[in-house]
Amino acid sequence: MTPSVSIRKALSDKKLLGNILAGDSWLPWRVLLIASQGAALTDEERTIFTALTGRDKEPLQRVEELVCVVGRRGGKSRAMAVLACYVAGMCKHQLVKGERGVLLCIAPDQRQAAIVLGYAVAAFEQSPILKQLVANHNADTLELTNGISIEVRSASFRRLRGPTFIACIADEAAFWYSDEFSANTDTEILNAVRPGLATTGGPLIIASSPYAKRGELYNAHRKHYGPDGDRLILVAQGASRDFNATLPQSVVDSCIRERQRRSEC
Repeated sequence: MTPSVSIRKALSDKKLLGNILAGDSWLPWRVLLIASQGAALTDEERTIFTALTGRDKEPLQRVEELVCVVGRRGGKSRAMAVLACYVAGMCKHQLVKGERGVLLCIAPDQRQAAIVLGYAVAAFEQSPILKQLVANHNADTLELTNGISIEVRSASFRRLRGPTFIACIADEAAFWYSDEFSANTDTEILNAVRPGLATTGGPLIIASSPYAKRGELYNAHRKHYGPDGDRLILVAQGASRDFNATLPQSVVDSCIRERQRRSEC
């Protein structure tokens, strides 16, 4: 994966993605995306980076995995869609002639996955440069003229084997059906994806609200959050308003009450 435009330029240029995560409220997400792609941070950005990751310094090279543990309504889907647009539309990938690369977004169900695709389609359409790459799109696929497709699928490992993935976004992975007696666990799903990423060196991005102390999201946080984690596995965590300062506290309180109600059922 070789960028044709730096992630910082893409996020600041209004002819590219500069209109999507604009303003101070989106600064935490811009910091994480910039750091995940190996770019250097400013001193102000590094302060935010440290608060979210527990690490004093950014990795200064593109990470293999980005894991974001974020409260509900923290802007995960829009931020992940922007990263998908950057990887699919502004990076070159080593594909054999005639091969189509797939940027895959997996979510608990097709409706949730389609939210990310909707944001991605909107981002391409808002950019006078990127919209020229759009060849076709339907309910679950955005095809680009550069040989890349952004596809959304529900969380089932049986539907994931085969394609060459340039990146994979695991949306709300903590809520994928997962128990020790199920063949369709979150671990099995991600294990089905990783071989498809191996040939391209594409990143795995996991973004989810926390749910339980088990599964891939919890394990990644336990092993890699903070200064002792793998340098190429970047884990960030924060409450909803850490990532979306414009979110009213009343919305956060309502989400907390709903989560408590479900846990008591």
